[in-house]
Formats: sequence, C-alpha cells, structure tokens
Amino acid sequence: MIEILSHAHAGELIALSGTFLESHESENSLPLGLAYTLAENPSYYGPEPAVLLSVLDDGKPAGVAVMTPPKRIILSRLEANHELCTSRIVARLRSNGALTPGVVGPAAEASAFVGAWSGVMSGLSARVSMRMRVFEIRGVLDVPVVSGFLRVASMHECDLMMEWVRGFSEAIGEPIDIAQAKRSTVRYIEERQLYIWEDGEPVSLAAESRATRHGITINKVYTPPGHRNKGYATSCVHALTRKLLSERYAFCSLYTDLANPTSNSIYAKIGYRVVGDALAIDFDRAV
Repeated sequence: MIEILSHAHAGELIALSGTFLESHESENSLPLGLAYTLAENPSYYGPEPAVLLSVLDDGKPAGVAVMTPPKRIILSRLEANHELCTSRIVARLRSNGALTPGVVGPAAEASAFVGAWSGVMSGLSARVSMRMRVFEIRGVLDVPVVSGFLRVASMHECDLMMEWVRGFSEAIGEPIDIAQAKRSTVRYIEERQLYIWEDGEPVSLAAESRATRHGITINKVYTPPGHRNKGYATSCVHALTRKLLSERYAFCSLYTDLANPTSNSIYAKIGYRVVGDALAIDFDRAV
C-alpha cells in the first residue's frame, strides 16, 4: 500500500527517509541536499514553507518529494510503482491546495508525475525544459590543467560574480533577475562556496552546494564567452573536485545538460561517471 506522509520539518524527512535516499545518494543528491539545507535553515530558500513528503510502500520509505515554492517539485528515485506513487503525491498536493510550475527528477519518475498532474489540472501542457545527466566522482583522474589556480571568490568581486551567475542561469534556461542574482551570489560568497579559476584575472566559475552526509554537489560551472575553449572550466572543476574529495566528502555529484556535449565530455575526462538521467519539465497554461 502506497502512503504519502507530510513532514513539518526537513529533519523529520531525513530521519524517516534519509537512509533510503542514501542508498542511491548521488542520484538522490538534489532532494537529499535540499532536505539537509532546509533542516539547518527552514527559510534558506525563501519564506514560504517547503513541501516535504515521504513516500511509503507498506510502511517502508520508497521515495520523497520536496518543493521550495515557487520552484518546481523535486522527486527522488521511487522504488515502487511510479504511476501509483506520483498519483498519490499529486493527490496530496491538491488536497493542500499546492501548485507547482513543473517537476525535476529521474526521467521515469518525472514523466509519471506529468501524467498524474495533467490528469487533475485541466488546460495545462508540459514541455521538457532540460534533459540532464547525473554524474558522480569518487577519485579524480590526472588530466592536464591550464595556467592559473583555484581560489575562493571574495565580496569585492560580487558585481562580476553576479553577472556570471546570471549568465549561468540564462545558459540553463532559468533566467533570474538582478535581485535574485545578488541574493544568491552574496550567500555563496559569505558561505565560501563560490570558487574562481584565476589566470591573471578571473576566467571561470564553479560552486559547491547541497552537502549531504557523504557527498556534495558542484554547480554553477560557468566560463564567460571571452574565456571559453581554453581549458579553464576543466581546470576549475578538476581542482574544486580534488579539493572537496580531499577534505571530507566521499563523492561529488553534478548535473549536466545533455544538449551540451562539451560539458559532458569535460566531466568524463576528470573521472565523473554516469549514475542516471533526469528531466526538468515545466507546465504551461494551454492557450
């Protein structure tokens, strides 16, 4: 029997479903990392309460769904019937009056959610905004690096980093305004999670995010147009990955856009291996 349990606090979700999520920690790094962040600071992603759902199959954890409004709902891997699980998740969302602009999750699970959501929300259409690949690394390969070095971004570089964060967001099809970029950039710099590859000047960017018990995600990998095709992104990600693995993490994970073969090849050269595919799907009001 499939049940959906709502949690008032992310710590409750982790206590119940954390072990299940960690059985495929890289593949579940997005919802798990969000939960760990929310457990530490419930308002980290905004003032509106997060939606925190555990999926139980005969009383045992079989998946989770996490949403930080107004962003898309995030699904973990579901180890029970996808159609039944997602229909129960949708029923719980609608019983609470919750809406979502889309869904992100493993390809099969996200597709099942679209079917369930479309079944109860008339006049909507769904479009795939990004096809993604999930990678994991536990040991960095030796690869040639270009001149320069990795360092933490500082607050006096905030304006430039804001531009790059906005450039990254545009590149992945999720544009943000100046205010959003400033909030995000300031937070990353204050928490010392934003890194620059410097070669006489800043030339590439990467960030660490969503730490879990064993791993951490690398995101916001961005090189401005004038510095591309020079090996800076490879060197930046290589150095940051090595740093994080040498500190305390057993693995690093990251998501890539399958439409960008260059980035996928970069990560494979460094030693990242594929653990799964995911979809980001948006809902649009049909005209």
